[in-house]
Amino acid sequence: MVNLTIDGTQVTVSKTATIYEAAKEIGIKIPVLCYAKKLMPYGACRFCLVQVEQMKGRLIPACTTPVSEGMVVTTTSEEIEKVRKTVMEFLLVNHVLDCPVCDKGGECDLQDLAYEFGSTSNRFEGEKFDLPTDEVNPLIERNMNRCVLCGRCVRVCDEVVGYGSYSFINRGFETKIATAYDRGLSCEFCGQCVSLCPVGAILPRPFKFKARPWQIKEVDSVCGYCGNGCTVTLGVKDNKVETIRFNDEIGVNDGNLCIRGRFGYSYVNHEDRLTKPLVRKDGQLVEVEWDEALQVAADGLAKAQQGQGAGILSGARLTNEELFMLKQVAKTLGTENLDNSGGECYKGVTEGLKETLGVAASTGTFPQIEHADVILAIRSDFYETHPVVGMVVNQAIRRNEAQLLVVADKKGKLDKLPREKTLLSQPGLELDVINAMCKVLLDEGLAKTDGVDGVEELQAALADFGLAEVAKRTGVDAAALQTAAKQLAGAGNAAILLAYGLPYQGLSTELATAAANLAMLTGIAGREGSGLYLCGEKANSQGAIDLGILPQGNGLGARAMLAAAAEGKLDALYVVAEDPLSSYPDRDSIAKSLENVPFLVVQDLFLSPTAEQADVVLPAASFAEKDGTFTNAERRIQRVRHGIKSPGEARSDGAILTSLAGKLGSSLAFTGSAAIFAEIGKEVPAYAAFNYNEIGPQGVVWGGETLQPASRKLVAVAGGVAADGDFKLVTGSALYHSGTISTRAKGPTAVLSEAYLELCREDAADLKVADGDLVKVSGNGTELKLKAKVGNRLPKGVVFTPYHFAEAQVNRLYKGEAVIPVKLSK
Repeated sequence: MVNLTIDGTQVTVSKTATIYEAAKEIGIKIPVLCYAKKLMPYGACRFCLVQVEQMKGRLIPACTTPVSEGMVVTTTSEEIEKVRKTVMEFLLVNHVLDCPVCDKGGECDLQDLAYEFGSTSNRFEGEKFDLPTDEVNPLIERNMNRCVLCGRCVRVCDEVVGYGSYSFINRGFETKIATAYDRGLSCEFCGQCVSLCPVGAILPRPFKFKARPWQIKEVDSVCGYCGNGCTVTLGVKDNKVETIRFNDEIGVNDGNLCIRGRFGYSYVNHEDRLTKPLVRKDGQLVEVEWDEALQVAADGLAKAQQGQGAGILSGARLTNEELFMLKQVAKTLGTENLDNSGGECYKGVTEGLKETLGVAASTGTFPQIEHADVILAIRSDFYETHPVVGMVVNQAIRRNEAQLLVVADKKGKLDKLPREKTLLSQPGLELDVINAMCKVLLDEGLAKTDGVDGVEELQAALADFGLAEVAKRTGVDAAALQTAAKQLAGAGNAAILLAYGLPYQGLSTELATAAANLAMLTGIAGREGSGLYLCGEKANSQGAIDLGILPQGNGLGARAMLAAAAEGKLDALYVVAEDPLSSYPDRDSIAKSLENVPFLVVQDLFLSPTAEQADVVLPAASFAEKDGTFTNAERRIQRVRHGIKSPGEARSDGAILTSLAGKLGSSLAFTGSAAIFAEIGKEVPAYAAFNYNEIGPQGVVWGGETLQPASRKLVAVAGGVAADGDFKLVTGSALYHSGTISTRAKGPTAVLSEAYLELCREDAADLKVADGDLVKVSGNGTELKLKAKVGNRLPKGVVFTPYHFAEAQVNRLYKGEAVIPVKLSK
């Protein structure tokens, strides 16, 4: 720690702090434009100039100067104020004065400083900028006439996002910030540049001319998309979410968001939202009152339970409190047939980690990743599924010089980062690579086996996973594989990352088990500062596991329920916040299940393809319309808060479940989310330590920052299975979408509006296919036509398609395999 004096006040701060940070800690405000706490010090604007006694009163930038023992700092004086006003005059020489029509008006840092300095005139004259406005893309508007050259957009895109869209070009008065070749912006559209721009140079187009900041009500909640659990601040006006506001003071994401979190909010305002219950009469779904719909639903489910039984399929975007209520409804019905998210993708957690480590959750927290020395990402898709965690990985590389290892069947965003090494494997054989890494550690005496069971058994089971054999099967270089294993074993702090979700069901359990083996052998599991991270596709995937939304006793899982329905052995299905027909693997079998089940109740935001088949449709609320908690992939429980009222007569899932339970003859009379959370604590010990009303802006983490394994048992898993055929199809997530709900949001669909088939240039040339051409994809007894997307990230013979778009029916091809042999033709 360091002691210094600022404006006569003594302060003790970390030796890594800057003068600006030290002053802020004691409430002294130093004006800045280029500073942002998530970025490295830069010192471009010179507004933060201060005097230091030990430097003979010389003016120095507070945001870049580290503190030192005994330093005496003056932050304001006649000389300092004079220099700051001069800096302001220089900035305003060329700056256009269009505040009345600039969307940044009212929250513009330059505007605030001009008011603070009393800048009503200028001693200097110059020609105002007259540069063209970049409105090429649908989400971000760039007006460089308003730019103050603070460099925040350049730095955040490089230091945090790792994309590098922007750079300074030209010199002197002609200097400006531009994209490559000064073309229109084409990037990830995460909006990080929007959030950090201190003026109106970079603005969100969907919010243009919607409101001034003082007209907006801000509501802090949690993003409803992936399991990262990012805090989002809803900007609400006239009962509509008009924008997502930047807030880096609360939450675990430091204000970072991806395209889905920043621009994917509009589905909550969508005109196609269900607003009234529907009941099928004479073959048609017609609007009815709530009481009638609930009675029909209750009667049908109760009748089914008296016959061959009912099953409940849930999504993982319900709050913990709603999941608890759903479980109570299952108990009221007397059914043990309960499952979530298709019933297979999460088994890497509930079976893989449970069998090996004795826990069913990630062992570390996301901030620890930034301090890792080595990071292993299994599948390149991890950035696509969890972009903000990917940003943390980028920061670890750039700030901590971490080594990134990627085991994948294709290249991706992670492969473009510095200090990265990709072990590019044949599709479906990533498991062999992980097994081989385990064998290297055991064979070379690098494994940490104290207190670990099953060492000899695993060593025997890995006999066929020698470097040479695995290199031949997978295509991964043997020396690179050996080096990667040694780097992971030798790291002080390390992280292993693996995402799971509906398009990643193939080998989900096996990959998680192998990753847990590797975590034990490297000492990562349970070590402070290190962690094994299994990150779910949905906002409350971990909560669904914690709450036990799984088959109970001898109950059927999702696949078994759907199979029973198809065979006429299940009399009813209650589908909550899910669209199996659009997103579950094997669409044709799902369609048969929904057609054959005698009674179907669907509870959702939209009349989805699954809801169209229902006997009763119950309109539900979005994440922006409810209170409760989500548990993210690092076990962090966070508050979800309602910002708007639901459209029409739509109700929260919790309210629907309470009313349905009443119709079934059971009273679930809980007085709000806090009371339900207290009840959860009685059934889930990890939650018992927390009080709902005391969950603060950072949330609370059950199990502590580092979750200690309950056991350490190595479990052997067989290798993957290579697919035969000229082309191998893999499916997964696209960066711009999450599940199917994002296809209802204007932001993500403005960038990616339909499915595609991605293939390498060599394969495209062989097939005589160009970008946008329709390609026939044949496999698994079906044929689809998808538009070609020709690129550089896929190996020859490997093709990829995202699963998000219901109309493309990709899940007719995808039946849960890790890789699908297909034939392509133009």
